[in-house]
Amino acid sequence: MCRVLLVDDEKMARIGIRSVFDWENGGYELVGEASNGQKALKWIENGEADILITDIAMPVMDGLELTRIAKARCPWIKVLLLSCHSDFEYVREGIRLGASDYILKPTLTAEALKTALDRMRAKQEEEREERRIIERFKDQKESEELKELEKSLCKALCGHTEAMARMKAYLADRPYRMLVCGIDAAEASAPEDEDALSEQGESLRRRFGQLFPGALTVQLRPDTLLALVPAAQESGQRFREQAETFLERQEGAAAYPYSLAASRPHSEVEKLRQAYTEAKKALALAFFTGPGRLHLAAQRDKDGFHGAAGCREKGGSDDGSGMSAMNALKEALTAGFRSKAERELDAMIARWTPGERTRTGVMREAEELLGLFALCKGAGAEAVRHICELSRLRYKADIERHIRNCFRELWSFDDNARPNRSLHERIVMQALQYIEEHYTESISLQQVADWVCVSRNYFSEMFKRVTGQNFIDYLIALRLKRAKELLRNSSLRVYEVAEQSGFNDVKYFSKQFKKTVGMTPAEYQGLSGKGRNTDSRKTRHDFGT
Repeated sequence: MCRVLLVDDEKMARIGIRSVFDWENGGYELVGEASNGQKALKWIENGEADILITDIAMPVMDGLELTRIAKARCPWIKVLLLSCHSDFEYVREGIRLGASDYILKPTLTAEALKTALDRMRAKQEEEREERRIIERFKDQKESEELKELEKSLCKALCGHTEAMARMKAYLADRPYRMLVCGIDAAEASAPEDEDALSEQGESLRRRFGQLFPGALTVQLRPDTLLALVPAAQESGQRFREQAETFLERQEGAAAYPYSLAASRPHSEVEKLRQAYTEAKKALALAFFTGPGRLHLAAQRDKDGFHGAAGCREKGGSDDGSGMSAMNALKEALTAGFRSKAERELDAMIARWTPGERTRTGVMREAEELLGLFALCKGAGAEAVRHICELSRLRYKADIERHIRNCFRELWSFDDNARPNRSLHERIVMQALQYIEEHYTESISLQQVADWVCVSRNYFSEMFKRVTGQNFIDYLIALRLKRAKELLRNSSLRVYEVAEQSGFNDVKYFSKQFKKTVGMTPAEYQGLSGKGRNTDSRKTRHDFGT
């Protein structure tokens, strides 16, 4: 419906105009009437009229002044002037002010009114379409410019000179922050999940633009968004409020939770990459706090957190104190001391803090604990399920809950239940099976210890306790046993026997063989009748020298 406002100081004239025309069937709505221009302003100011029909000569505010004000405040409005024969000069002034048409009151008919209204409505729709075309062109141009700026941001982070210059022009010496938004989409695997993740990412990009005017937003990955946000130096509190609003509007139950991290304010465009690194490291705090929170680089420094790349694992799996705690836990489990084992477990979990561990460090220790629990009760399907479940957990609180539940399962069978006392033997038996399958390859004590999920030192101690031999002596004996079989039952050269037995150095092999057997490999092979005939072609490898 096209909205029409009627203004005339003569009541009978308004009644006549109102009744002479079928407004509704003609596609028009008469939204109001007024006796002078002043009273008509409330409709004009509220933008409630598309066409204004006004008399020229009126008290308080005449039609010319009303036309001037209406066109100034609502440029799209069309004005139809009503005049008498003697008002022609006024009509010409009204046309100059922007009126679209005029009708002489003595000749006003329904048909003339309809013709004038239809002509103005058609012109208005034509102008509206032109404005839409211009806006679309403007939006498209701005969108293309924005995309180019976003590409430049990515290039600038890689040190591209021209992109850095463009970012400098874009920022115009304004301070800025770098924001990283991480979406927790660990469970997004099905196509419909990926579609939902893509939609959420696009929604978050739009929200960045709404809350942070002028922000450049790039979707680095389906679950990671990066934003460059210009910010005034005094807007720290305002920025925090905007960021909290961004996080408060977490979407419905089907959406994925997300966290937001921000760098400190920077002024130099050369520090773009530094700002990005700050934000990315701050986002790592989400692992310890859970999703839906804001993490600032300044807060990260205060908490003593140095990020996944720079955090030194205090008391981690590679140092004495961390492995001492793990060994103490293993000993308590082996002896069946539940209270002591629980205290040791509590002590290990208490060090799962940003200042002590990274996410990688926590996951590594959690895997070691589950491996230990599996050895206590047997590495069956249940143990495998527990380890698979760990890989799906995203946050420290969930990992801790999972570890404690698995620990309780060790003691949940009956009042006298306790972990198997033959823990050491079971660990070594698994190791012996692995060594038996790989001893001809280049394997080390550390490699085997990793396979059975224990530390190097602890494994070495257990291995000697159970087998009565050091790891390296056991490995050499196994390889020499294989070498003797090959020397007795094949015509391989000595260096070939060394290689197939797991020795990389034939001289070292010959030395160990003679030390153990009392003769060289060639002499031993000769006793078995498998040695090659000696002639001028015999190489020194055949004698192990």
